[in-house]
This record gives sequence, C-alpha cells and structure tokens, in this order.
Amino acid sequence: MQKKRKTYDAARTKELILDAAEEMFAEHGYSATRVDAIASLSGYNKSLIYQYFQDKLGLYTGVIKRADQLGNTVFESLLGGSLADSATTSDPLKFRLMLEAVIRNSFQFLLDHPRYLKIYLWEAAEEWRVWKSIAYSPDDIILFRQLGESAKANGLIRKEINPIMVPIVLMNLVIPFVQSYRRLSEMPDNMLSNISLEQYKEQLVLIVVYGLMEPSLL
Repeated sequence: MQKKRKTYDAARTKELILDAAEEMFAEHGYSATRVDAIASLSGYNKSLIYQYFQDKLGLYTGVIKRADQLGNTVFESLLGGSLADSATTSDPLKFRLMLEAVIRNSFQFLLDHPRYLKIYLWEAAEEWRVWKSIAYSPDDIILFRQLGESAKANGLIRKEINPIMVPIVLMNLVIPFVQSYRRLSEMPDNMLSNISLEQYKEQLVLIVVYGLMEPSLL
C-alpha cells in the first residue's frame, strides 16, 4: 500500500512540475526560461526536477509530449471512428466531414489550451531549433499524410494539390486564424464586429474544404 501511494505522489509531482514548466515556456519561450523559475513556480527543488526530467530539454520534451498526448486523446474521442473508417478517403461526403471536424476541433483545442499555441509560436520565432533536438516526434503528420495520399488516389483531392499539403493545411492553417481573430477582435475599430467566433471558424472550414477537395465533388 505504501509503495502504491508513493507512485501516485510521484506521478502527481511530475504533473505539477510540468504545469509550471508549461506556463514558463509559454510565457518566455525555451531560451529565456530557467529551471530555477520552474522550481520556484512549482514549489519543488531543482534536484527533484533533474531527477525526474534530467535537464531543461527533458522538461520541454515532457511538456510537448503531454500536449500531444492530450490532443491525441481529444481527437480520438471525437474523430476515432472516421479516421479508422477506410471509406473516409473514398467517400466524398465522409472525407469532407472529416476535414470539417478536424478543423473545428483543432480550432477549439487551441482556444481551450492557449499555452500550447504560445509555445508553438515561440518555436516558430526561434526557427524550430529546440523542436528539432527533442527526442519525441508527434505522429499526426504521418497519419494525415497517409489519409491525403489515399484521398488523392481516390480522386477526392484537387488534381493540382500534392497530398503532403493535407497534413500541412490541417495541422498549421488553424494557428494563424486563431491568432488573427484575437488580434483583430481587440482592435479599436473591431474589424470582426460583424462576425462571431463561430462564424469565423466556419469560414476557415470552408477555406480548407474548398481549397483541398476536388471541386466537382462539392
């Protein structure tokens, strides 16, 4: 019983440390974040942090891995059926519904987890130097590339579109749209006053669907 309690405490401690690391990386980026600051925010000493994560890069990898696993869990619960259905990349309606669901859920995921968006933007600003060095690679791009190749072979993708654009669009187009909505909606003249967040999201859905799919199928 005692051993089980210690295991639970260790897992909880790791989560609290990752919470603090996530907050610091989101606010300051990888380069400017110090393990001292993470230790202070989490309430745990540096020696314990190093015991669990080895170094700052290990902490960062833990944050990225946890974010990716959370995203996978959310998407699996919402899209698992369509992603596993072989007809998704041969039936135009099913493929369109899958594209729409991915965009809507990606958009909402970033709204619900703004720190992940900030970390992504810090990475882009630092030219992905840290991302390239971490020992963890999310596999989403592989899944969506395979879906794109299958859909292309079945004539669902525009003839002039390379299948690799499917994962690139699905995984990256949402980010600038989320950022732009926040920026434009907070400007003095409120350029988006005549469009709700939901309508804005649906505009993005249409851009993706009509940008990727064969026009004759729409």
